Amino acid sequence: MKKTKPPLFTRSQLTMHMNERIGSTTINEAIARNNGLLQCHFFEHFIKPGEYLKLLDSIRSCIIDPVLQGQLEASWINETIEDNEEITILFQHVRYACLYLELARAAEENKDRDRAWAFTNDASLMTGEIIEKSSAILNAMEVEGRKAQNSKNAQGRNNASVLMKEEVVRLLEEKRPESGWPSKVAAFTALESLMTDFIKRNNILGIKASNIESWLPEWLRTDELVKLAWEKTKRANTR
Repeated sequence: MKKTKPPLFTRSQLTMHMNERIGSTTINEAIARNNGLLQCHFFEHFIKPGEYLKLLDSIRSCIIDPVLQGQLEASWINETIEDNEEITILFQHVRYACLYLELARAAEENKDRDRAWAFTNDASLMTGEIIEKSSAILNAMEVEGRKAQNSKNAQGRNNASVLMKEEVVRLLEEKRPESGWPSKVAAFTALESLMTDFIKRNNILGIKASNIESWLPEWLRTDELVKLAWEKTKRANTR
């Protein structure tokens, strides 16, 4: 039986460490942590570089005067971000979280500890909600990105398929024996190497000339363009 090593710390030691870490957090540390979270989860993803510092400068220049602060908040109302309503609304919450953190910093500098913690607590709650909403937006954007890429890939495959069918039609007519194609197998054999070269030249992915006996019969039966070319180039008694 494998011997289990004892844990490095007891449960009580871990609890004491956690209590000490949380209980000894200063206001400035809490402010810095929230600012870091806002940068990591919002600004780095949705806002142009430099806008974060620009926002902080505008807030710091006005919080000394309630009139200036009111004017700043009013200026935020009609600002949008690239017609993205979700991010625009979320940015409003981010602005207020940054505002409360700067008000907390100012209160701490004035030794008004209760006021500083009050603003910090509100900002912390807002930061948690912002992180959750930012994650949801990013996940939705990722899903849309995958859908767009899948659509692009599908369009590429469709375009490649059209090129392939047009080439098959051309070769069926150009390489047709004098009396017509005696059988589909004869056509497959004659076209395989030519289609291999065509696929390589056009960098077509997803279709292999070596599998011609699987995809060409299907086209001969179901594709109007290829089917018509086959009927015109086969021998009269060939199916």
